[in-house]
Amino acid sequence: MMGSLKRITQRLLIGALGFENYLFFVAQMRIATIKAFRYEADFLYFLSMVPDDGVILDIGANIGVTAYFLAAAKPGSRVHAFEPGPENFKSLTRVVARHTLANVTVHECGLGRQAAELPMIMPVIGGIKRHALCQVDDGHSEYKDGIRFRIKIEALDGVPDLKTRTDVHAIKIDVEEFEAEVLKGGMELIRRCRPLIFCEIWKPKNRDEIRTLFEGERYRMYGYEHGVLKPAGSGIKNFTGNFFIIPDECPLPQ
Repeated sequence: MMGSLKRITQRLLIGALGFENYLFFVAQMRIATIKAFRYEADFLYFLSMVPDDGVILDIGANIGVTAYFLAAAKPGSRVHAFEPGPENFKSLTRVVARHTLANVTVHECGLGRQAAELPMIMPVIGGIKRHALCQVDDGHSEYKDGIRFRIKIEALDGVPDLKTRTDVHAIKIDVEEFEAEVLKGGMELIRRCRPLIFCEIWKPKNRDEIRTLFEGERYRMYGYEHGVLKPAGSGIKNFTGNFFIIPDECPLPQ
């Protein structure tokens, strides 16, 4: 019943506002809701661990919600927000302007193993475009029905603004099963800067690929449960969701 009501409400709002204005409205509502109820507990935990004196990367910035919190909570940092989806990117730029986030630099591109142009799909489910589920449409996407478009991809190690930086302290990644490709294209930066990484990983295959990527790099992988970080694979080996990938030299919060 709740799902049906939600879909009806979404359709009414999209019809009244248009899709681009609807995305900006959703961004504003989520910002207000997280402020009021602090329901994104794992992301807020990550935010508390990030120092405020360097560079933070928001990879898969979507409609601008996480970029807002990174920039507002860390005013002494420079946030680089990457989003390839045209409609999502418009909302991101509007959020940055609406909240006068002068410490945010936006990039209308995705990140991957190497520079390329790739197909992407925004799935349409129940007649509604699902902006948060955009995936690279490389033949392995789980979605068949949707809006297809092409996006620009850069390798993180090739981004001009970041090539010589040594103060990238944190990376947030949410790119719908493309996380391993993003990390593979940024290992020079990761080795140089040793950032804290907050990464969405749902599928075990993706998790295992990322775990293998960091073997020998002196990083530890944790899941978040009830306000505590637990080593991934120790009691939560089937955990799915957001993972903390933490360099050995970074102390865990007490």
